[in-house]
Amino acid sequence: MMSYNSFNVPFVRQLEGPMHPGRVVAIYGNIPHHCSRFVINLQCGGAQPSVSDIALHVSVRFDQHCVVRNSQQGGWQHEERDGGMPHSLHRGGHFQMLLMCEGHAFKIAFNGQHFREFRHRMPFQRVTHVSVEGDVSINSVSGVLGSAHQTHNPSVPHVQNIGSVYPGRCLRVRGFIPHNAYRFSVNLANGPSMDYSDIALHVSTRPSEGLVEINTCRRGGWENGQQLRPCPVRLGQAFEMMILVDDYAYKVAFNGVHFAEWPHRHPYQGVNHVIVEGSVQLQLVSVEGQQRSGGYAPPPPPAAPVPFYPSPYGGSHDFFPNPYHIIH
Repeated sequence: MMSYNSFNVPFVRQLEGPMHPGRVVAIYGNIPHHCSRFVINLQCGGAQPSVSDIALHVSVRFDQHCVVRNSQQGGWQHEERDGGMPHSLHRGGHFQMLLMCEGHAFKIAFNGQHFREFRHRMPFQRVTHVSVEGDVSINSVSGVLGSAHQTHNPSVPHVQNIGSVYPGRCLRVRGFIPHNAYRFSVNLANGPSMDYSDIALHVSTRPSEGLVEINTCRRGGWENGQQLRPCPVRLGQAFEMMILVDDYAYKVAFNGVHFAEWPHRHPYQGVNHVIVEGSVQLQLVSVEGQQRSGGYAPPPPPAAPVPFYPSPYGGSHDFFPNPYHIIH
């Protein structure tokens, strides 16, 4: 049976780069109706949690109606249990957990609300991995290494060879739309040129016109496109676009919310480049997801939209949920 979770629990994943004050690890997931408890650790090294030093251990315990914080260094240390269970956490619901490192402590937030601090008991610089165990499904974890191929802060226009695409492959584009932007486009093409390549998927985002146009270009000619209103992003704001390759269509999402589907008009197997043009400042272009095994599998039953929770810690710490099920 195919797993539609982004991460198969339990898992241990390496963080990208060192832990430092100001860094936030964001975890999105779903709590099953039968959940007793689940654990998220920031740990030192990639061994199993039972044999690792753990700088921060967060144990969400519905069976005890509390969230336990602790650390492990040659054995478990003193538990912190005050605070009870956050009101926004419940069985059968989505959740977002933010773990923010500061010089003196980790800050813990659930669903956009600060919960507690946990003062450092060992140098935070030792943290290299995040691990998850227990009764929980994890949709996304920010800042971990995996099967993604990432380009940070590229200039625009941006042309990137992404190799082959297949069902389960996902393109993630994150950036900022200037106040004076007119439009920008993200394109999946069979070559590096907008002028001489077939464009399997053209997503033209036009916040100044209040719409998004989706189209295909073959042999130099644009086909019948579709204009969709309203535009899901605004001038002067950060955004994240995701494009998931499905068996029969491309799925497009903005800021963690599914927006549109575009049926394949020519074989996706020919796509090998992403091209980004227009009035946009790019922060990240990421290609991620593994090929689905066993041929076509129907999508999972429709689920309630994953909520977006602004970070309670200010700055640029907003993380959008993942609306699609990507196998990492």
